This record gives sequence, structure tokens and C-alpha cells, in this order.
Amino acid sequence: MSINTTMKNTALAIALSAGLSACSINSQPPTLFAEASDSPITVYSAADIITMSDAIKQANAVAVQDGKILAVGEEQEIVGKYQNTDGFSHNTDYAGMTLTPGLVEPHAHIWLFALVANTHLITPADWSLPWGDVKGVVGQEAYLERLKALDASLPEGEPLITWGWHRYFHGEMNRALLDEISSDRPIIVWQRSVHELFFNTAAFEMLGVTAEQWEGDANHFKYMDYEQGHAYETGLYAAAPLLFSLIATPEKFAEGMNRANQYLQAGGITTVVDPGMMLPDDMTKAMIDIMEQQPMLDYFMIPAGNTVYDKMDGDAKAAFEAVELRVSDPSLNSEYVRWLPNQIKLFADGAAYAQLMMMKDGYTDGHEGAWIQYPDDLENSMRPYWNNDYTITVHANGDYGLEVAVDIMEKLGNEMPREDHRTSFHHLAYTDPADIKRATQMGANFSVNPFYLHVLGDQYSLYGVGPERAQYTSRGRSFLDAGAKLSFHSDAPMAPGRPLTLAWTAVNRTGLSGKTLGESEKLTMEESMRAITIDAAYAARLEDKIGSIDIGKNANFAVLAEHPYQVEKENPAAIKDIEVVATVFNGVPIDVNKPSAGLTMSPSNLNKMMLISRYDGVHGGGDSCEASKIYQDVLSQM
Repeated sequence: MSINTTMKNTALAIALSAGLSACSINSQPPTLFAEASDSPITVYSAADIITMSDAIKQANAVAVQDGKILAVGEEQEIVGKYQNTDGFSHNTDYAGMTLTPGLVEPHAHIWLFALVANTHLITPADWSLPWGDVKGVVGQEAYLERLKALDASLPEGEPLITWGWHRYFHGEMNRALLDEISSDRPIIVWQRSVHELFFNTAAFEMLGVTAEQWEGDANHFKYMDYEQGHAYETGLYAAAPLLFSLIATPEKFAEGMNRANQYLQAGGITTVVDPGMMLPDDMTKAMIDIMEQQPMLDYFMIPAGNTVYDKMDGDAKAAFEAVELRVSDPSLNSEYVRWLPNQIKLFADGAAYAQLMMMKDGYTDGHEGAWIQYPDDLENSMRPYWNNDYTITVHANGDYGLEVAVDIMEKLGNEMPREDHRTSFHHLAYTDPADIKRATQMGANFSVNPFYLHVLGDQYSLYGVGPERAQYTSRGRSFLDAGAKLSFHSDAPMAPGRPLTLAWTAVNRTGLSGKTLGESEKLTMEESMRAITIDAAYAARLEDKIGSIDIGKNANFAVLAEHPYQVEKENPAAIKDIEVVATVFNGVPIDVNKPSAGLTMSPSNLNKMMLISRYDGVHGGGDSCEASKIYQDVLSQM
């Protein structure tokens, strides 16, 4: 029996012992109470509460004490029980709205988004952000005009650093073009997938860069062009420190972290899990200091096992011991920023955005995918974690990448059987239902990025993958039919940090063309709500604390202006537009500064968004997970 089931059974026992009779089919649903302390109690009322609970399905009020859920059920009954207690308050601000569990983001790179948030955004997409709206631009002329406007608006001498440029939306980029914008203001352009950088001459001069420093025989010099002011792929190991010297200062990092927290909270998120963390200690401590000052969400970290394995020259035992030492360091753990105990992140194949997934039937144009960790290394690095009862998250994108990772899990399971190991496969752009079923039977769970389908499905039907496979990008129904637990994630900043947008994609399965792709894989809104609440919590072994509105769990809620199930019934295309009004974090309400959709795009820009697909691989393609490794390596050497 799981911890969560035990808690729910205990809650039911408390309710029954308090003399609550079982309800008939026509009566009001039960209200569940726990034993209260002497601390003040707050009751939150709503038009309806989506509990995601097995114990109580319908409710319109929840009582909170000491940051925990004390009672769930009918408003009149709950208020009547507690209204005469010392310090009682009744919050009716959300009385006409819908309360859900705080939304759970099981895979986002908040620190990387924090660095991006310190730049001026010039992207193909419109962004609606808590600190201001940004209008998207398309075309080289429009992009350069926006650069000129920013140059004119900034104080003299202040560097202009921008994120969001993409070759297929904004045309070519090079040092000469940037020098035409300004010959004296330092300008740095950071590509949309964060895998490329461009510098103008003034930036090189300010940072002391010479031609000799960007030329040589070492491998990384192949990805650096001084004349063009361009660096990508491994060239970032030399170029990124220049960028970070400007945007990763303590003051700038603090500002970016605060912005990133606001952005995620505006999406209804109260819990973020970051798989693949290995920042320097001082930056981890800085995150702790920043997030402790104004807590609005929990930030859980999972170590990047491949990074440690590489640093230990493939010595899996030494890598395991180094991870154990790091995550147990008290100075790197706090109330709101902490490592998830006994969990690790490893990698199979390459990025969906760059068409570097490993595919069983290859690509229609004959190009090949790539391994991030070769199968032998994945198995070798995974074994000590498996043998020491770790929960393992594996980055896998292609159907062959998943098959190989499942084979390794099966092999390790035969060597050393485990119960409830919860190995979790993440991203999963293309999957074979046979592998899904096989992995599920062995106890695995899955976390999909549904946005792949929306952004890549149409384009990949034409290029590289073909329509028969591309329509089933980011499967949904196949996972549930296999009996698996399924969660959704954004891999932010690669996709919007907006769980309701991910749910919208899974429910509608609409490509950029407006066509429905892989209709048989559609999910309902209720199934999608599970994927951004209780089943996302399950994947990180947090279901005893968050993910549903159950007695004893953290009082984390999202407040929605509309009921998502009703929106699905009336107009499922509007699910992504449901306004998040506020969150409640550990019992404390936090209003959203403004309705914030995150990434939004006009119809004309949406069609061009398809080009972010495999062509990103020409120069600096990839995803946030791969970029995270590069930049964490850079930061650790600064």
C-alpha cells in the first residue's frame, strides 16, 4: 500500500470516527476532517474544487492550518466547524472560481530560464510575461529594427543582450550586421534554442577577445568564427563565459530568478522539478538565498548523472559516491530549494528539435540520430543507482532510444529485482506502444512534452519522419491504455511553462496547420489534469505531499477563472486561455500580477514556428537538457 493510499484511508477513518455518516447516492458528498491544532485556520471557498483525490471527489471549500490541508468538503459544514476558533478567517476571494491542486512541473530548467529572463526578448513569438509584454517579430528587417529600437532606448555604454533570434524567422546573423546597429555599444545575440551566440566588435573589445583566442587546433575552435562573431555547440565552452560575465552576476542572477519564479507561478505552478542539475555550489546557494526571501513555489533538483560520470572518466562507482556526497550537503538544501533524495537523471538519445532522436526505422532523408550517452555508458552509469534503490529519470526521445533504455532497465531488473523503482522516461517524442507496454509492466512511468506535437508534428510529417509516424508525436492514450502513469512537462524554456497549454495540446492534438494529428492519442481534460497534478507528483515520489487536495498534504492550490472540464465541454480549443488568477502556496495566497500566457503566437507566426524543427540542428540545435549540461559545465569552470 502506498503512502498516499495510507493517508487517504487514515483521513476516512478520522471522518468516520467523528460521526460522519456515509452519504446516500442523492446526498451531499462527505466532508473529511483531520484533528486541528491551536494554530489559526483559514477556509478557502470556491465555486468548485477539483480535488484529484480518491477520497473525496466533490467539494467547494478547503480548510488550511499550518500550511497543510485540514478539511475538504462542503463550505457550510467546514465553516460551521471552525468559525469560532481563535484566529479563524474565511477567504471568499475565489468564491466564483475553480480551485485545483497546485500544478506540478516535473521537468523544467528554472535557472536557465532565469538567465534568459535577464535579456531583452526578440523572438518569433509574442510573450505575455508578469513584468511586461513582448511582441514577436518575423523577418530580418523587422528583427534588426527591433535591435535598433532597443539600442536607442538603453543608456550609453550598457550592453545589449537579446535572446530569441532564430535563423529561419529572422534571417542571417553575423558580427558585421551587429556592428551596423552600433559600433560602440556591446551587443550579444543568444539564439532561441540557447545553443548559439553572436558578438559585435564592441562586445569583443569590452570583453578583451582577440582573434588568436578564437583560433586553434582544438576541437572546439571548429565551432567558433571570430570574423562572424559566432560560437555554437562545443564552441560555447569558450564563448558562454563571456555572456555569463554579464548576465550571471549575483545581482542579475537574483533578478532573473525572481522573474522566472513569477513566470512559473503565473501558470499556476507551485512545484518545479529540475532533472539534470549540477550547478556550482555558489549558484545553488544563491538560488536558495533568493527563493527563501519570497517563497512562491518548491524547487526540487535531481542531479545530472551523465555530467558526474563524464567528470569521473566513466568510473560509475566514483560518480555515484560524488552524487551522494553532493546531495547530502546541508548547505545545498533548504526549505524551498532542495535535492530529491535518491534520484538521478541519465540520458539516452538526442533532441527532438534537432531530429537527433534515435529512430528504429531511421529518417526519410537518410540522416542519422545521435546518442547523448551511448548505450554501454547508460547501462554502466545506471547500474550503481539501480542497485542502491534510486529513482532513475532517463531522457529518451526516439522509439529506438526508448527501446534501448527499456532494455537496460529490464537487464538491471533481472540482475537485481526491485519493487516500486519508478524509473521515469522523459520527453518521448516518438514511441512504440510495444515498448510503452513492456516498460509499464516492469514498473516504469512516463513524462511527455505534448508541445512537441503542436510545434513539430506538421513539419516532421514533411521532413525526416513522415506522416505515419509524425502524427503520433507525443502519444497520450497509448500510455494510459498500457496502464501507465503519465505526466506532462515543458522542459522550459523550450516550451511554455504553462501546464494548461500542455493539457490543451494533449486534449486537442492540433498541429500548427490546425489539423488534428493522431486523434486516437487524444486525452480528456480530466486525464490531462492528472498529468499536471497527482501523476506528475507521483513521478517525483512527491504524491504524499502534493498533487491532490487531500488531508495532510501541503496546502498548494491553483485558482482558475473557469472550470477546465466545462471549458473542454464547450470549447476545448480555449483550454490554454483559462486564466490563472492566483496560487496558494503552503496556505498563503499569491495573486498573479497579470494574466500571463507565457509564449503566445499570432497565426502567421505559428506557421513559421514549424521551421524550428530539424533545421535547428544545422547550427546549435538541441533542447534545454543538452544546453543545461553545456552551461552548467561552463559555470562550474568560471
